Amino acid sequence: MIKNRTKKRVYLDYASTTPLDKRVKKAMDRFLDKDFGNAGSIYKEGMEAKKALGEARKKIAGVFKCKTEEIIFTSGGTESNNLAIIGVMNAIADLRGVNTRICADLKNFHIITTQIEHSSVLQCFKKLEKKGAQVSYIGVGQNGVVNPKDIENALRLNTVLVSVMYANNEIGTIQPIREISKIIKSHNLQTSKSVNLQTYKPCEKNSLGIFPQSGISQGKLRNLQTYFHSDASQAACYLDLNVERLGVDLMTIDGHKIYGPKGVGALFVKKGTTISKIMEGGEQEMDLRPGTEPIPLIVGLSEALVIADSEREKEFARLSKLRDYFYSQILKNLRIDTSGKKEKKIELNGEMENRLPNNLNIYVPGIDAEFAVIKLDEKGIACSAKSACLKDGSSYVVNALNLGKERGKQSLRFSLGRFTTKSEIDYAIKVLKTYFLVPKRII
Repeated sequence: MIKNRTKKRVYLDYASTTPLDKRVKKAMDRFLDKDFGNAGSIYKEGMEAKKALGEARKKIAGVFKCKTEEIIFTSGGTESNNLAIIGVMNAIADLRGVNTRICADLKNFHIITTQIEHSSVLQCFKKLEKKGAQVSYIGVGQNGVVNPKDIENALRLNTVLVSVMYANNEIGTIQPIREISKIIKSHNLQTSKSVNLQTYKPCEKNSLGIFPQSGISQGKLRNLQTYFHSDASQAACYLDLNVERLGVDLMTIDGHKIYGPKGVGALFVKKGTTISKIMEGGEQEMDLRPGTEPIPLIVGLSEALVIADSEREKEFARLSKLRDYFYSQILKNLRIDTSGKKEKKIELNGEMENRLPNNLNIYVPGIDAEFAVIKLDEKGIACSAKSACLKDGSSYVVNALNLGKERGKQSLRFSLGRFTTKSEIDYAIKVLKTYFLVPKRII
């Protein structure tokens, strides 16, 4: 049992999860008890649920600037990422004849992602790699941003999927999604000119070294392009989600990252994208995600996204100012003792310019980050050392910056949110200053 725990609490881990906004809860309440029908039923209660489902889908499509039928509801960001990656690969493999008894591996497919993706993306790629797929894991610069040229250089004729997150969950760096999408579109255009659009016999290689099934139409073969997926779970509160402007084919959002309920998310799937469901059951969600739709959660997700979109610019400006103030106070008030050695400074992980407004991830030389999180918790400060999805070890995202082997174990993430105030930041500085990062002491 932890002793001397303070009653005052300052929550600075909004990147991990967000509290449910009261406005969102209000929108959900009637569907938790009064209007509890199944959207698949044809009587009154079911029709009310189906109407709510349609309205929620319309709201999200309005924010994404896409068609309503391009929105697929899931259980959250992890499932959306799995559906996007595994679903596309399964569908393409089926269409190209890989799943026949003769052609039973994925060795002719190439896919691309980055080294700093969320684990729900990276583990999908690693699973596909074990099945034989060729995978390129693109690194980032010391600023935490991927170079679009590195994506361009990695593209091949047989590249079928690229997945790059919109903004990183640990260091908050915003990735150049629009530039990458333009590169992929140009690549698709060049590829289509080099592909011989005829039908092939089963397991007969074409010019891409892949195995289309016999009788594939030219239209379907043209759809076998390089698709672009982006995990926008962290970006949804602060960045533009216009899918046409971003140039993505698939995009993930997660309810509990945007002051909505846990257990619900959505995946944008551009019309014409080759994809198949990854679970068996009913034909809900355009036959891509079986299971009874959780109407209260879906209504909450749509309401949360609409609120986030309407407050985006104002909240971006407010949190940027508050985050910059927090960092300036850290640099002004906190010093690290290195026991007579050359003094090391607290540094930012990732650049400040292309960064989410609520994210502050700092390298504090000499600390044990996980122990520091526990000690800060005793004083009422909730922060993190890495993604909440990872149990042990150092941050692979911070390590990917190539700034030192120990950096991933000596970094703290503070993430601000809708209910963070300046007085809370001042309290956090007071705790850090008087209890932790003081001269002649190493945490």
